[in-house]
Amino acid sequence: LDDVAKAGFNLVQSRPDTMQLDRLHNRGLYAWINVGPSIDFSVAADASKAAMKKLADDHAGHPALLVWEVPDEALWNVWYGAELWRNRDEPKQQNESIDALEDKAKADKLRGMRAEVRKHWSMAEHKQAEELADKIWRELGKEPPHPDLNVSNALARAAKMAAGMLDGYTYLKEICPTHPVWMNHAPRNSVAQRAAFNKAADAVGCDIYPVPPYLGGHCGLAGRGLTGVGAYTRSMQEAEPGKPVWMVLQAFNWAELAEMKNDPSLDRQRHPSYSETRFMAYDAIVNGARAILYWGSAYTDRTKPFWGDLLKVVRELADLKPVLSAPDADVKLDVALDETWGSLDQGVRVLPKQTPEGVWLIVVNESHSPLRYAVKGLKAETGETYTDTATGVSAAVHDGAVSMNVAGTSVQ
Repeated sequence: LDDVAKAGFNLVQSRPDTMQLDRLHNRGLYAWINVGPSIDFSVAADASKAAMKKLADDHAGHPALLVWEVPDEALWNVWYGAELWRNRDEPKQQNESIDALEDKAKADKLRGMRAEVRKHWSMAEHKQAEELADKIWRELGKEPPHPDLNVSNALARAAKMAAGMLDGYTYLKEICPTHPVWMNHAPRNSVAQRAAFNKAADAVGCDIYPVPPYLGGHCGLAGRGLTGVGAYTRSMQEAEPGKPVWMVLQAFNWAELAEMKNDPSLDRQRHPSYSETRFMAYDAIVNGARAILYWGSAYTDRTKPFWGDLLKVVRELADLKPVLSAPDADVKLDVALDETWGSLDQGVRVLPKQTPEGVWLIVVNESHSPLRYAVKGLKAETGETYTDTATGVSAAVHDGAVSMNVAGTSVQ
């Protein structure tokens, strides 16, 4: 905690525990507390209401508490739990039972049925696959263990949860109006589904861990590289325009997670580099993020260079807080790129921030290629200069425009 406070972090997760909150407060840190499933009033509403009331009574008055968080990735888990059961655990259990049958003819018949289940899944025929899998259980002399945990009813279950969480959120805001409620999504699901859930929060966003790309399919977009951070930041805003977006970024190596220890591709499972960590933070910012959080530090080997790199990036962001927390500048800017060998499907994004000393520009090159760009429409006199704080490179304004060169996937 001393290290993260010194680096400039100001918000740390806490259990609903006064001693933990005191530890944070003594270091000038704020806390968020996850309210747990009790915020979903769609099941056992009276018990959930009582639990929410006790949580607020016990901790809402603590000076360290800044924000409540709803259950992590709640929407995604409605779908993911069913997918894991129907496509991983259930086939394994059924195949083990089938292999143990002494009646070989029956075993062959059930293996054929399992093959048909897989065919249905491959064509997104979820209901047919689930009904046939339930039939296999009965052929084995058992009732289906989780007959309602289905992909085919996930949309209905999600709608029920969204309504229940909205009821819980409304009640929490009644008894604790001073603390915002934050909802973190997985990098998944449609904008429409997220929008329904986002009604039950004051700040929304998602986690996105794209290093190395394509590992584990953590990004649900076609492009799974570093720029997925910015893309999902924009998508989160689309799902709830007007609410601040908080993005959760990568503070771990996939190999450090227990379930990945025996993965044969460990050589691909590395920490983000310093430049990648810095790029992801600023890519979120220029695309509209109002807060950045990091997940996975509990698993990170803090003797590795990554930990120092992360603290260095956070220190830079903390030192830049007067700029980052300033309002977006009311200027209409155009960004032009010099021609290059690339297709320029991704390019330079610029966020102008209005500070008392003038307009700052936060520039991110989302292309892997180095580019030369010009920012046009600046309300600055010819001859005034813009200087990159990291490198000290300067460029003078000419006719309301400033031009600079920028490396691929980098920040100015």
